[in-house]
Amino acid sequence: MSVETTTLPDGRQVYCVNDYEVGFSWHEIASDDLTQYGLTLPAGGTYVDVGANIGLFCLRLRDLCPSARLFAFEPMPSAFEALQQNAATMGGDLEVCRMALGATPGQVVFDHFPAITALSTADSASGQTLADGLRNLLFGEGASPEVRAIIDRTGAHERLDDAAFIDQLFRTETVTADVDTLDNIVARYGVETIDLLKIDTEGQERAVLDGISPALWPRIRQLLVEVHRGPEELSLISSELEERGYTLVIKSHPMAQGGAPVSHIYAHRP
Repeated sequence: MSVETTTLPDGRQVYCVNDYEVGFSWHEIASDDLTQYGLTLPAGGTYVDVGANIGLFCLRLRDLCPSARLFAFEPMPSAFEALQQNAATMGGDLEVCRMALGATPGQVVFDHFPAITALSTADSASGQTLADGLRNLLFGEGASPEVRAIIDRTGAHERLDDAAFIDQLFRTETVTADVDTLDNIVARYGVETIDLLKIDTEGQERAVLDGISPALWPRIRQLLVEVHRGPEELSLISSELEERGYTLVIKSHPMAQGGAPVSHIYAHRP
């Protein structure tokens, strides 16, 4: 699938795989004021984006922190191609890597959603749950007026009677990607402190966290973790972060309005 361009609400052009994905993703990122949850964003800080997709979170960080050092990890080839091109236009200190992060180095098999790249996952059960949740948002009654308005602006509602489009939307293919640990990445690039670790890996957040050694944890100031595997996983990860000295704020993700148990954990050291 080739990379195309689309326009953000502020008039900037970005590279993407599917233009209808961008509006929802950018609204979620741009409207999420991280500082209201106790996070701080130092202008020259170091930020690690695991599951970067096409790089919209990095773009937001570049807006807020012009001199930041950014690392972006995205294993899916089409999204990575768009990420590379967006990184080139962003400028600054930004390292992009086509790989996943996990508990151990190696390779992992993904269910790649070419038409909804943000759903791509190495956890098939989470991928199906997220796909079902998106179907409910598209066809159901549960979405809030704000979320409904965002979906409507993507133009997807105009194609809901197109069976071929809907079938294509949720089609998956198999992609194998390299995996490394955050410990190895930090050593490779000489990172001393991570000011914010953002993890959005559609069900593989546990594996990313398991790839962090006890020695590295004190050097991670803050985290933003998107948890996809329901209340039990949310409770386990939250407890672990609290035991490591973080103060947490937990918020429901818009996908939860479609029945997908997705939450955000905002964690910082007091």
